[in-house]
Amino acid sequence: MKRFVGPSLLVVLVGSLLVQLPMAIADRTNSYTFFDPIVEVFGVLNDDFVTSIDPDTRDQMQRRMIDAAIDVLDDPYTTYVPPANTSDFNKAVRGEYVGIGAEVNVINNYLTIVTPIDHSPALEAGLRAGDVVLEIEGESTFQLDINECIERLMGKPNTDVNVRVRHDDDTEQDLVITRRQIVTPTVKGVRRNGEDWNYCVDADFGIGYLRVTQFNANTVEEMQTALRGIQNTGLNGLILDLRDNPGGALNAAVGMADLFLDDGRIVTVRPRQGGEQSWDARADGTLPFFPMVVLINDSSASASEIVAGALQENGRAKVLGMRSFGKGSVQEIRPLRFGQGTLKITTADYLLPSGRNLNRYRTDDASIWGVDPDPGMVLTMTDDERLDMFRARRDFEIIRAASDDAAECADVAWVRSTLLDEQLAQAIEALQVRLDGDWPQISEDDAESATYAIELDRQIERRKQLLEALAQVDGRIDELATGENAIESLLPEDADLTDGTIVVRDKYGNVIGEYRIEGGDVAVALNAIDVEKVDN
Repeated sequence: MKRFVGPSLLVVLVGSLLVQLPMAIADRTNSYTFFDPIVEVFGVLNDDFVTSIDPDTRDQMQRRMIDAAIDVLDDPYTTYVPPANTSDFNKAVRGEYVGIGAEVNVINNYLTIVTPIDHSPALEAGLRAGDVVLEIEGESTFQLDINECIERLMGKPNTDVNVRVRHDDDTEQDLVITRRQIVTPTVKGVRRNGEDWNYCVDADFGIGYLRVTQFNANTVEEMQTALRGIQNTGLNGLILDLRDNPGGALNAAVGMADLFLDDGRIVTVRPRQGGEQSWDARADGTLPFFPMVVLINDSSASASEIVAGALQENGRAKVLGMRSFGKGSVQEIRPLRFGQGTLKITTADYLLPSGRNLNRYRTDDASIWGVDPDPGMVLTMTDDERLDMFRARRDFEIIRAASDDAAECADVAWVRSTLLDEQLAQAIEALQVRLDGDWPQISEDDAESATYAIELDRQIERRKQLLEALAQVDGRIDELATGENAIESLLPEDADLTDGTIVVRDKYGNVIGEYRIEGGDVAVALNAIDVEKVDN
């Protein structure tokens, strides 16, 4: 049945449109008038400034205006990426790029392969850890900047790059490597065995270990593959290591949490405009229950905090380590028109299942942010201890030939003595106790006090470094003030340099002024400028 729109309804609709249209026009007009003084100032400078404004200067003016607009928002995660940096930005955000797939460094002035990446063209072509890249396309890498080397190795998909390498046995080889899209792996184990990862940290109890370095489009699939391998050998307990994970894609965090939860809220996103959006766990595809420990520290951020908070607040896992970073915010990537760069803008906040805001800059209680370890599981590491752990762990991430030792399951003693990772060792021991009974209490510290203690130690260390630098400056001042070129060497031995008088003469010896310095050292004042003694 057709419905007739009467005149009164038509008037209402038209009236509503007339109200909204002027509001939209007014809003846009306000946006335009915002730029009026900026446009006028630039026009005046461009036309009448004492020197002409060249293109580079104009680019700097534009960049600083954009940066200034963002800076006043006081949000460290909203940033502008200029066109020249867009490629590197996309590589960092997506974990994807086109190249040969290898981690590199400059050692002894030559580009050196730290390790090829899993399933990469570099690995397939025969590059191995420690290989020295002597030449790229016939040009030597000797004393070549690392960024320039990387740029030469990267390129378009399905194009070849020719390299000459020197292997560990001093033999040299010419290789042709075909570039392709490289996806950086984000799920790792405790140590390498050839190209594969060993995920076992306790064979007797059946405890597995997964470390997630970032959240991207492939992370959940990588984790599922790794978990299937662990389950085949027996999985009774799992350690999920999210330490130093800066976050990444929201859907990857939701997908990972959903692997371990069959029900319950995972996360809520609260934007400035519009309604909240929440994600809940589903029973389909949930892994069988086993005890879990999630490792976090003060560099675990964003998506890492979503996963840790969801598993903790739903009672699925214990969280061990340090309070997380507190980056509970959503950023969107907005490419600007005409290739003018990219804007990464904060558009919403993350809320834990309990409804608490994760963001340390927008929380109701300034002393609480992020995700805290469970009571009895607060365990800090000093910066020096973390650095030692990073160095020790790095050696076991390199792809080398498979060996029987690397194929064996790790254990607590090896983790402590070789990996130098006390947090991981304590997590293994906590799971061992839990598999025999209840969760243990490994510390009596509380997260808030431990967080401030770590920050205090860092500030004390920073002050120490500043004082050492100041002492060096003071020493240099003393050298300049007392050395052979110092002003003292130009004055009589009995000269009083405190509260002294400076006499200024012209080139004929006539006194043209006398200046008295009170409460200061004349020599220090004069040493700030070039002084030369002349005969009268």
